[in-house]
Amino acid sequence: MKLGGIFRRAGCLALTAAVCLGMGAPAGAATYNDFDYITSHVNLRVPGSLRLTRPSGDISTTSAYYFITGDSDPNSSLTMNGEEITTRGVLGSFGVYVPLEGGTNTFTFQNGGDTQTITITRGSTATATTISDVRSMAPTYDCATFSGETINLSCTAPSGAQVTATVGGRRVQLKQAAVTAYEGVPASFTGSTVAGEVSGTRNLGPVTYTMTYQGRTTSYQSAGDVYLTGSGSTLLVQVINAATSLYKDENWSAFIETPKGGGVDAVVEVSRNSYRLASGGWISKESVQPLSQAVPYKLDVQEADFSVYETATGGDYGETLVLTGNEAKPMFRAYMDGTGLHVKLCNTTVDERIVESIRSQVAEKSRLFSTVTADFGLSSRGTPTDVTLHFTLTGQQDLWGYDISYGENGGVEIYAKYTPAVNLQSSQPLKNLVVMVDAGHGGTDPGAIGIPGTDSAMEKDITLATAIAVQKRLESLGATAYLCRSDDSDLSMNDRMTMTRARDADLFISLHCNSVGYAQNANTAKGAEVYYYEDIAAPLASTLSATLSDYTNRTDRGAKRSNYRVTLNTFAPSVLVEMGFLTNPVEYDSMASKQGIYQTANAIGDGVLAFFR
Repeated sequence: MKLGGIFRRAGCLALTAAVCLGMGAPAGAATYNDFDYITSHVNLRVPGSLRLTRPSGDISTTSAYYFITGDSDPNSSLTMNGEEITTRGVLGSFGVYVPLEGGTNTFTFQNGGDTQTITITRGSTATATTISDVRSMAPTYDCATFSGETINLSCTAPSGAQVTATVGGRRVQLKQAAVTAYEGVPASFTGSTVAGEVSGTRNLGPVTYTMTYQGRTTSYQSAGDVYLTGSGSTLLVQVINAATSLYKDENWSAFIETPKGGGVDAVVEVSRNSYRLASGGWISKESVQPLSQAVPYKLDVQEADFSVYETATGGDYGETLVLTGNEAKPMFRAYMDGTGLHVKLCNTTVDERIVESIRSQVAEKSRLFSTVTADFGLSSRGTPTDVTLHFTLTGQQDLWGYDISYGENGGVEIYAKYTPAVNLQSSQPLKNLVVMVDAGHGGTDPGAIGIPGTDSAMEKDITLATAIAVQKRLESLGATAYLCRSDDSDLSMNDRMTMTRARDADLFISLHCNSVGYAQNANTAKGAEVYYYEDIAAPLASTLSATLSDYTNRTDRGAKRSNYRVTLNTFAPSVLVEMGFLTNPVEYDSMASKQGIYQTANAIGDGVLAFFR
């Protein structure tokens, strides 16, 4: 897709403004400015006077370099030891990467009439941090294994402590992994036990960690429970995330599918962090829940119903095929390509009568597909194990996306989505387009911490202010734009994905700020990048990365494929936008400023337009 004539650099709107106002000539856009409207809600606090934030006072370190950060009055010059600091943002945030000599290093900062001096002492050892409790107790989530397999136990506790772990009535003495220079510093403690025999699958409960340290004994429990499946029994797990990743191997060297919440499968092998499923592939232990009671996971399809899907307002959004039978919710594999939609239903049996019914209904009702064919998988004994349905496109209408979900009482729903009807020549070019705008993080999850620290705008604050601005910009172009969160509230990944599907969104755009560790020169980490997973989102990711970089003068780091949870939607192009680096003072101030937020809103609005050109 071309990023052609609609673009202009930050501040002024280009043809998009003229289109949304119904102006006939692009020249009219140069005199139109909606800055006040787009940014009227923005009130992000960034200190405007001299203050050091890292370090906030004199410190000792073993490092050869240190990245000093702070705030300053942007209207006055800023110097360190008499030399001007040029790595400073428009709001006064700054960062400077300094070499440290052995012994005391003194740094004096002058900003207008304000002066602040710190010393950083570089020595062979630094002050040791000690703890007095048990932390990072395994497991942090519910997980399972088979009788006879090893249960690995671990935690972090003060060096020199005595720690035991108790699970399923077995008590294990843990060993400190390595000798430390100081007593009381965080140390890793590990141990293991062989799982005993049980009947079926049994929840052994959490692991109890008991520590004796400095004459005092305390106990703690792991956040996750341990499940155990006996010999000859089947271990079942159910996907708990709205969508998750299925991997090629236990090392997660490649991801191959996106199982959806509710799907159930049997486990045939257990590794340290994942399970190998009977239907194939490895899935993270953290993304599934072991089941202590047997549930049906093999679907026997008895009925098939194909229909055109309508919204509450009556608009056609796509087509659905509902397959019902028993209460099973089987895993699946699905993908779309230039020929159509292909869905493999694992642990599923469908007879030829049902396939013929599907074929007949599709021929009668579908606008997308001309026919449906079926391939059947067989076990070594010749019994059916799965079915793959191939929906062939007519070539007259494009397939925008798809979704596979489960009914409350089992069965599978296959949803194929129509391409949204936008009209770029209209005064409302994005009318009929539904966009979900996600402000990353929120509530107790602040995201990355910027140059000024926690008492100023953090990632969650910047993403929210920007999301509201993007919503306004998209609405000015005719789109219906929803916010995943409109305030500083906690929101899970599942919440964000579920509400996006419930709104029948045509696009999903999640806004984030990038960061790097301050142990390096954070001034060198800069630029915007956009992540996607599904191929249908790749063009949107490339377009938004280019427009955002063009409008904000940030480096274009490009579109990158990765399986971040919020990019796993298959029914709509879904992207995660890293707008810039909060740890870079220039980009931090830009993202926190009204002008920077205005530029980002325009970049995303015009980028969405360019995506449809």
